[in-house]
Formats: sequence, structure tokens, C-alpha cells
Amino acid sequence: MVSASRERLIDRGWRYTLVGLACAVANTLIMIAVDRLGGHYLIGTVISFLIVTPTAYVLHSRFTFAEPLRWRAFLRFVGTVAGTYPVAVAVLALLCTGFHLNVAIATPISIVTLFVWNFVAAHWAILPKFDFSGSIASTESPLSEPAGQRKAKL
Repeated sequence: MVSASRERLIDRGWRYTLVGLACAVANTLIMIAVDRLGGHYLIGTVISFLIVTPTAYVLHSRFTFAEPLRWRAFLRFVGTVAGTYPVAVAVLALLCTGFHLNVAIATPISIVTLFVWNFVAAHWAILPKFDFSGSIASTESPLSEPAGQRKAKL
């Protein structure tokens, strides 16, 4: 028998994967379009970041986690995506410049390598409580607790 918290994680997992796949396709299409237009893959990553990141936040917040849109969560989400930017660029540089792979091949490889990190980071950024087993519609916020109780939990 699967526990309720595990069922919620599995439910979020397939939704996360669906949104992640849509964003990965959008990212790949943007990267290929920039490459075909003669742009460098670094320019493609910036354009993709500016288009896909806000879209991913909205889709993950509303569909994956069933959470309201919040500026603080959006900024955390952008921060986690920006934090993976150097890794994504390094992987692309290794694959495109080092191994001379085409952008159309290197981009999906880069996306797959960052999937697990992004899964954890999205949970941290969007959920009000960093809990993989908690309710997806939790309204409890760690910031609503008195500072003494918050410290005690750390």
C-alpha cells in the first residue's frame, strides 16, 4: 500500500515531468532557432532563459504544485534556474565546443543532466514548505511562525 504522502509526490512527479518536458521542448526549439539564425549557443541560452523561466514558473506553480503565484516564490525559482545556468553553459560548451556536437543534439543532453536538480529546486522554490511528502495545497508558511520556533526547527 502506498502512503498518501508518497502518492502526492508521485502525482507531482508526473505533472513536473509533463511541464518539464514542455519547457525542454520550448528550450530546444529556441536554441535550434538561434543556432539556425547564426547566433551563438550562449545567446540562445539567454533568450531561452528569458522566455522559458517565467513560463515554467507559472506552469509549475499552478499545475504541478497547485500553489498561488507569489513574487517571493518566483524570485526563488528564477534564482534556482539562474544557479543552474553556469552548469548548463558548461555542459553545452563541453558538448558543442569540446566534442563539436550540433546544438540540436547537445541541448537535449544538457536538459537531461539538469532534470533532477531542477526537480528538487522547483520544490524548494515554489512550495511554501520544503517538504516532498507534504500537501501540495498547503497554506502553512514557515515565515508565519515566530522566529524562536523557526530557529528551533533548523
